[in-house]
Amino acid sequence: MNPDMVQFVSDGAARMTPREVEEVVRALPTLRLEWTQISDETYPHLTERMEFLARLVEDFSAGLEKDMPFEAAAEAAFALAYFYREIDIIPDFIPDIGYSDDAQVVNVVLQRHARDFAQYASHTRQQPIDLPGDIL
Repeated sequence: MNPDMVQFVSDGAARMTPREVEEVVRALPTLRLEWTQISDETYPHLTERMEFLARLVEDFSAGLEKDMPFEAAAEAAFALAYFYREIDIIPDFIPDIGYSDDAQVVNVVLQRHARDFAQYASHTRQQPIDLPGDIL
């Protein structure tokens, strides 16, 4: 993992409050529509990984994931919020590379909290998410 990206995610998530997590949940319908613009060929599995994080954040916000550490949920919410930003490190409208920074943020979050997310997938009977490595 890129240490600068890990720090970026950690710093961004540290600023996430429970209220901001709820705001991310309210934005999810719009986010899900925007995910339809992501090329599965260019970014394989990115949309399904973002959907996994979205379900986790929804469940956490609804109080259904009391065992999920706030740090893990906050980083998942940060990854979703980052995708929603109009201005980010690499503008999304740039062909072929526009979502690479978003993919890196998702990658970092999934790798940092792999154990917590695997437990969440298991007890919610979701298909486990393979650890990233092929989304960039």
